[in-house]
Amino acid sequence: MVFEAGLGFSGRYWGPVQEALARLAPQVRTLAYDRAGLGESTPDAQPRDPARLTDDLDHLIDAHPHRRLVLVGHSWGGPIVRLVAARRLARGLPPTGLALIDASDERADLYFGAAATVGDALYTAVLPVLGRLGLLRPVFGALASGLPEPYRTATVAASSTPSAARATAAENRHIQPGLAALRRHPPALPGVPTVVVSGGRAGPLERRSRRQLNEAHAATAAAHDGRHVVTPRSGHLVPITEPDLVAGVVLELLQAGE
Repeated sequence: MVFEAGLGFSGRYWGPVQEALARLAPQVRTLAYDRAGLGESTPDAQPRDPARLTDDLDHLIDAHPHRRLVLVGHSWGGPIVRLVAARRLARGLPPTGLALIDASDERADLYFGAAATVGDALYTAVLPVLGRLGLLRPVFGALASGLPEPYRTATVAASSTPSAARATAAENRHIQPGLAALRRHPPALPGVPTVVVSGGRAGPLERRSRRQLNEAHAATAAAHDGRHVVTPRSGHLVPITEPDLVAGVVLELLQAGE
């Protein structure tokens, strides 16, 4: 099983999910990693667009021989694993399953329009400044507050450096055009079992966007003949708040492919 993190997050936040899988299925190998520029991963001077991120993940998978492969993507990691799944399918190497955990979804209008464009531009501009000033550490500390140790400290440290801030900004500038490209050319994944997990919790200011995103998730699940699971206990950070749920979903995909 290979886990792809959301924007700006070190792969170390998958730790509790990996622990749960180790308890449920000790024979299963799991792999989470830091994208270029995060943690100890070398920064990348090339544009960090979806094609480049797909290349990185595909090469990583090729470097680890396996019999079956379940791809798991959270947030911005969702589009990345979809693209990798389509590429491997075209190569005659279909994945055993695909799990999209509260993934960014091009069917949701919230990623487009003037407000989204301005917000993305501001976020891209301010991230390197926050990284240099050390202000990302408390931000990620709050986001990762539900993680047990040692994963919380490791995730915050790897996600909040100046290098991580620059890498996140480099990825962020390609999210809106990347999702627009997926709208025009959605990856075809015939025969790849898919589960889409949505967070069900939303604050007063998030209800409209949450409704849009979950409707998009339902449409994506239907397009892939997959299953849509809405968890009322979690918002966006499902891998942190419900690692056992994520572990169960991905293990079902793996076992169904036996």
